[in-house]
Amino acid sequence: MKLISTGLLMIGALLLTGCSTLPDSLKGRMDQPVTEYPVVASMTAANQGEEVRMGGMIASVENREADSVVEIVALPTSSAGRPDIGASSLGRFKAVFSGFVDPADYAKGRPITVLGEFVEQQMGKVGGYEYAYPVLSVKGHQLWNIEQKVIDDDRPYCYGLYCSRVRVGVGTGRVQSVITLP
Repeated sequence: MKLISTGLLMIGALLLTGCSTLPDSLKGRMDQPVTEYPVVASMTAANQGEEVRMGGMIASVENREADSVVEIVALPTSSAGRPDIGASSLGRFKAVFSGFVDPADYAKGRPITVLGEFVEQQMGKVGGYEYAYPVLSVKGHQLWNIEQKVIDDDRPYCYGLYCSRVRVGVGTGRVQSVITLP
């Protein structure tokens, strides 16, 4: 009996870790790249080339002749690299992709996580406000989807072995957003 329960526990642990592993596109040369926005925001030319992994929501895309710049609103990320879309903004950064990125795929508001190397701090504007953007040269990235599902909060009414959902008036429920792989 103990062997069966231990086996079930091991299988459950493997299934849970399978759901929270970092995608290969976000695995870099270092075991632990810099992932904290305040650290990246304070980097200088002396940190050029340091590996960074950050995520957030796409704010804009600018395609240039040889590369594309994606402006990202930084959000905290999980150990699996997923941005926390319910969290407050940590700041902004720019991710430079070699070649063309399609604004239809890299749409405003879409979650993304990038792995790259720190290049520089670049001055720009957010509206009329002067802003210092950390700039990353992208080596890998992951676009995420936002799936929404309605969770029914109405509780069933049970009498003995008989249960039913009796609604008087409007039912209650909520919409939950979840980040998933495409």
